[in-house]
Amino acid sequence: MGFLSSIFEKRASVGASVNISNGGDPALAGMFGGTAGTASGQNVNADTALKISTVWACMNRRGKAFAMLPLHVMKELPGNGHEIAKSHRLYKQLHLKPNAWQTSYEWRLTGMTHLQLRGNFYNLKISTPGRGLNQLVPLDPDRMWPFVITPAGVTYYLNDSSPTPPAGSKLFYQYFAVNAQSEIYTADEILHFRNTSTNGIVGKTLIRLMAESVGLSMAMEEQGARLFTNGAQIGKVFTHPSKLDDPAFDRLKKQLDQYSGAANSHRTIILENGMDISSLSMTMQDSQFIESRKFQVEDICSYLDIPMMLIHRSGDKNQTFASAEVIMQMFITLNMQPDFENFEQRLKVDLLYDSEQDYYFNFDFDELMRGDTAARASYYQARLNTGSLTPNDIKRKEGESPYMMEECDAVYMGSGIQAAKNVLNPPDPVVKPEVKVDSKMADEADDE
Repeated sequence: MGFLSSIFEKRASVGASVNISNGGDPALAGMFGGTAGTASGQNVNADTALKISTVWACMNRRGKAFAMLPLHVMKELPGNGHEIAKSHRLYKQLHLKPNAWQTSYEWRLTGMTHLQLRGNFYNLKISTPGRGLNQLVPLDPDRMWPFVITPAGVTYYLNDSSPTPPAGSKLFYQYFAVNAQSEIYTADEILHFRNTSTNGIVGKTLIRLMAESVGLSMAMEEQGARLFTNGAQIGKVFTHPSKLDDPAFDRLKKQLDQYSGAANSHRTIILENGMDISSLSMTMQDSQFIESRKFQVEDICSYLDIPMMLIHRSGDKNQTFASAEVIMQMFITLNMQPDFENFEQRLKVDLLYDSEQDYYFNFDFDELMRGDTAARASYYQARLNTGSLTPNDIKRKEGESPYMMEECDAVYMGSGIQAAKNVLNPPDPVVKPEVKVDSKMADEADDE
């Protein structure tokens, strides 16, 4: 045990005051079977779970919906206004290229994948002297081990079930890189997004919570696949009017051996001497196999918080257009918006200087309407009528060149599409001059 003890007990130190004497290497834990064992006999981890189609579909749907929206750095303006701060030092990095090999879309998709299954998304902040932050490099959550040093000098490692550290504790991160010695980072060096957490530091590892559900799905999928190992048709009974002699038996067995396997299913078998074949009454439907698999889809969707309709599963009910629209709105409001808020707040807290608190981060929700022309037209019409968008604003949002006319940069209001200045400050009405007619001349005109 000396070798293993030295691996799991020896730790690096942070300065002279840190003596890490507890914890373990998560990578080594995986090597020694550190996956979630289940009652179904399946070993479940983040990689094996992705082989289940429901898990993969849910991960893709939520991750891609999150990653596709543009991420902007915004600046607050006097009068509660704001504008996109394209000249800000972080704009290009977060909007286009967070690190040397990923686009903003790819980086955020990676982040949502880590958050959904492992509950944490860690990034190493790499800065260049004189230029500030210039890279956010994702780190493998399975190789990251947060730990704290309490005011009393006690050091202990944290997982998603650890208690909340005492007030005043200092947070550090130990990362076990591949083929390298572990590195220890301060909290300021790591950008840490976390999912639901009971201790406020380490997010809950969802794959561990849903291990039994995923394990059952894996077991049923394996059972279904094994049904085809010895042929697509199972439970067959051969009957003979008398006794089957040995040569006939050998010939029948040879045929069955040749026709076994899914590739040889539905081929013709030659029966001799009045032999008959019939199927047993038990089928997959009778044993509720298919219904059980359907329930597992619903169960996994509940864990990952994705409506079944969004992964092309309707369950027992057919969705109408109205119900689908409501489900989509609920998905954006209750499922996606908390993710956007989580990212926006963490980016502001961890990446902006104290002198930059008039800046903030914002996901552009307007992109969600890109595929719905009617919804975009109705939205733009309402904004135009209330004076919150100009005609050229609409052109720019649609990716079109603006009109080179002053009137198209003006604000219009009202159903009649009038210039806002005419609605808010209507011009004085034109008064027709009063024409005075001499009464004597009028009488003379009447006499004539």
